[in-house]
Amino acid sequence: MAAEDPGRRAFLRRLAGSSVVLSGSGAAESWLSAGHATDGNAPLKAISKYAVNVLDFGAVSDGRTLCTAGIQAAIEACAAAGGGKVFVPPGKYLTGPIFLKSNLEFEVLAGATLLGSTNFADYRTIPGRWEGLDRTVYASLITGLDLENVAITGQGSLDGQGTVWLDAWGRTQELRKKLGIVGREPENPPGSPLPWPRPRMINLYRSRKVLIRGLTIQGSPSWTVHPVSCEDVYIEGLTILNPPHSWNTDGIDPESCRNVRISGCYISTGDDCVMIKSGYKHIPGRPFQPSENIAVTNCTFNAGGCGVGIGSETAGGVRNVSISNCACDGTTCGLYFRTARGRGNVVENVSAVNVVMRNLEETGIVVSMFYEDEDRATLHPVDVRTPIFRNFQCSEILLDGAQTSVVVEGLPESPIQDLSLNNLFVKAADRGISCYQVRGLSVNNAVVNSTSGPSVECKKVLDLELVRIRPPKTQPNVPVIALEDVRGAMVQSCSAPESSPALVQLKGEGNQDITLALNRVSAPAQEVAFTDGASERAVVKRI
Repeated sequence: MAAEDPGRRAFLRRLAGSSVVLSGSGAAESWLSAGHATDGNAPLKAISKYAVNVLDFGAVSDGRTLCTAGIQAAIEACAAAGGGKVFVPPGKYLTGPIFLKSNLEFEVLAGATLLGSTNFADYRTIPGRWEGLDRTVYASLITGLDLENVAITGQGSLDGQGTVWLDAWGRTQELRKKLGIVGREPENPPGSPLPWPRPRMINLYRSRKVLIRGLTIQGSPSWTVHPVSCEDVYIEGLTILNPPHSWNTDGIDPESCRNVRISGCYISTGDDCVMIKSGYKHIPGRPFQPSENIAVTNCTFNAGGCGVGIGSETAGGVRNVSISNCACDGTTCGLYFRTARGRGNVVENVSAVNVVMRNLEETGIVVSMFYEDEDRATLHPVDVRTPIFRNFQCSEILLDGAQTSVVVEGLPESPIQDLSLNNLFVKAADRGISCYQVRGLSVNNAVVNSTSGPSVECKKVLDLELVRIRPPKTQPNVPVIALEDVRGAMVQSCSAPESSPALVQLKGEGNQDITLALNRVSAPAQEVAFTDGASERAVVKRI
C-alpha cells in the first residue's frame, strides 16, 4: 500500500483543528430534514457533520482585507473532508467570487456581511449566460457549477456594492450606441468600461438539490439570484434590496430550471422582482431547456418592474407555473407575462391566484406578445420562431391603483389561447381591461372601477365569455363593454348603471354571433349600441 501523502495528513490535521463536529443531526444537516424532498419524496443526500469557520483559513472580518482566498480555502477543505458546513461569523468580509462545492452548506451568520469587491480585477471570467445567451461573463459573488446537494443560508447579508458596476454598464451602453452596436448579441467593444456582463450575487449552473434561504441581499450589480439549468431549487425567506429603477437588478430569475419553489421572500429592486426565463430566442441548432414546474408563493414585492413575470426570454418554453398569495405594493406592474416574435416555443399552464396589487405605476396584469415589436396589425408568417401563449388563469385578484387594469395582446398570427380572468376586483384604475387577439377569453365576476374608458374592451377576439361585469360607476358617454371584430361572444348577467349610454357597444362590421343574456341595464342606458357600421345582425340572441 502506498504511503499516505504527508501533505494530505497535514491538511486533515488543520481541518480537524479548525472544525466543529456537529452532534446528532446537526445544523449542517438541518435544511435537509426540513421537508425539502424531491423525486417521490426521497430525502436529499445527507451532508457530513463538519462545520468550518472561514476565519481559520485566513479570512479577515475588517471589511477592507480581501478574503476571497481564505473563504475559498475553507470551502475546499470542507469539501475534501466529504462535505459539511462552511460558516461566516459576524463581521464584514471583502471578497471577490467564491465557488461552492457539492454536499456543502455555506452559512452567513447573523451579523456577518460579505462585501463584493469593487475592483473588477478581483473577478475572474467564466462561461455563463447573460440575458438568455451563452457567453463569457464575470463570475458572481457566490458561484456554483455542476453541483448537487448545496445550500446557501443564514441570517447575515450579502452586499454587492453594485454602484460601480452600474456606472460602468451605463458608460458602456453609451459607447455601444456611439459605435452603432445594436442588439444584445455583439460583445462589448475593446476598451469598454465594462468588458464583460456584470456578475450576479448568486449564480448557479447545472446544479441539483439547491437551497437558498434567509439571507438579506442588497446592492447587486445585476440579477440578484440567477439559477440556470438547475433542478430542485428551493428559495425561501430572502430579503432582496436594490436601488429603484436600476437596470437588470432583478430579484430572482430562474432560467431553464425545473422544480423550483420561491416562497416567503421580500423583494424591492430596480427591475423585475421574480422573472422566469428560458433562453433569449430561437437559434437554429441551439435548443434551450424549458423552465417548468415553478411555484411562487407568499411573497411581497415593493419597488420593481413587476412582482412576478415570465419572459421575455422564452426560447426554451415555460410551463406549469403557479403564483399564489402574493402582494405587490409600488411595483411598475403586478404580473407581467411577455414574449416577442423570434422567441419561439410555448408558454403554457400558468396560474395566478390570490394576488393583491396596490399603488402600481402602470398595469395590474400584462399578457403581451409584443415585447419588442410594435407591429400589431401585420400577419407575419408562422414558423419555429413564432411564440405561443396558452392556458393562463388569473383569479382572486385585487387591484387598488394603476394606470391600466389588464392588458392582453396576442400576435395576429398567434393569438393568445384560452385565458381566463375570474373574481377580479379593481378598486381604482385609470383604464379597465383591454384584450386584443385572443382565442378563448373568459372574464367572470369582475368589478372594474375605471376613470377613463370602458370597463372591458375587446378587439379581434374569438370565443368570448363575459359574465357578471359590474362597474359601480361609469363616465358619461362611455359604454361598459366595447367590442370590435369579436366573433362568438356571450355577455351574461352584466350590468350598466344609469350614467352609461349602453352596456355593450359594437363597433364596426366585424362583430358576429353575439348573445346577450340576463343582463341588468338601468334606464336610460341601452343594452346594446351600434357604431361605425355595426349591424343589429351581429346580435343573434337576447334573453
